[in-house]
Amino acid sequence: KRASRSPWADPWIECDDHGAAQQIVVDGLKRRFDERLVQLMPRLKSGNPEQLEKLLQQQIRQHGASALLNSTLGQLLMRHGEWQQAAEALRAALKQRPDAYDYAWLADTLDKLHRPEEAAQMRRDGLLLTLHQDQRTT
Repeated sequence: KRASRSPWADPWIECDDHGAAQQIVVDGLKRRFDERLVQLMPRLKSGNPEQLEKLLQQQIRQHGASALLNSTLGQLLMRHGEWQQAAEALRAALKQRPDAYDYAWLADTLDKLHRPEEAAQMRRDGLLLTLHQDQRTT
């Protein structure tokens, strides 16, 4: 699920041309919403994360605050140390749909905010979710 592929931007990411990949993602999302492009955003390592955050905020206004958009925004905010905003976005994503990755990212964010008890609780919740999902698939 997290490793969703896009035939447009993936080759640029794999060739380490994150600037070109980011431009493809931005241009594509300006034309039409596509979850595959949103899922690529955390993999981009260009020098302009603000452009991606701004685009995500715009997508949230246009399409509503989905779990995917909130999670992606949280991941991008984490990347450059906006811990409180990242925590808020990840909490919003978790309210919409429980996800083990979001629990882990929120726990890391809470550690950075010096809230170890909450971080430990998020790790437990993520682990319980994973165990519960594993039981359903076996």
